[in-house]
Amino acid sequence: MKNTSKYKSFIVWLLLLCSYSLCSQEFSLGLKGGINSSINKRSAEVVGNAGRFSTDSRLGFQAGTFLELDFDFFFLRPEVFYSRARGEFPFPDNSSLYTLDKISIPLLVGLKVYKDLDFYAGPAYQYFLNSEFENATLTGTSEELENHQLFWAGQIGLKYTFYKFEIDLRYDFTFDSKDTQKIDVFNVMNGASFDDGRLNQFMLSLNWEIFDSENPWRRKRSCYF
Repeated sequence: MKNTSKYKSFIVWLLLLCSYSLCSQEFSLGLKGGINSSINKRSAEVVGNAGRFSTDSRLGFQAGTFLELDFDFFFLRPEVFYSRARGEFPFPDNSSLYTLDKISIPLLVGLKVYKDLDFYAGPAYQYFLNSEFENATLTGTSEELENHQLFWAGQIGLKYTFYKFEIDLRYDFTFDSKDTQKIDVFNVMNGASFDDGRLNQFMLSLNWEIFDSENPWRRKRSCYF
């Protein structure tokens, strides 16, 4: 309940910021999509009598939208995007794929580094939609693992702009929640400890600006475009 309240407050504050800024600042609105790769040995972990195991890197994907508010020497950039991250646990004789689907809502602050190259960083609120863990169930049952719901994360990266497009490379890292579950891994071990299931990742996207405050087909300036 406490995390949900923080999540709602964050969204309301973000909407108010965007509404105010659109009335007085240059802005652009666009779409983004690309691939992501989980980071080997720096993500989800399982510990039990068979040993300690972290995920090997696997590719996933992302898609969403962004709004960029430009100031003189910096910009604010709220985003909303869906991503699927994957990693593989190298258990003995029984490797298991772990998949995590989530919605991320970052609020990034950026600096114009050189010409069309920008640096940015900021917090992100993440909602875990679903997770799947091959060959693993809650200890002593046939039930799938529970989904951890809400997490704070951080993102840092660079983007390069050309015409109406951007190439965006960032590091997305979820903060440790200390949550754990007891799981059984088929033909490997029982009663193992599985952490919160976060997957830190590198993300590469191609972004497309579809609308901005100087667009010639835009209506007369107002707070509602």
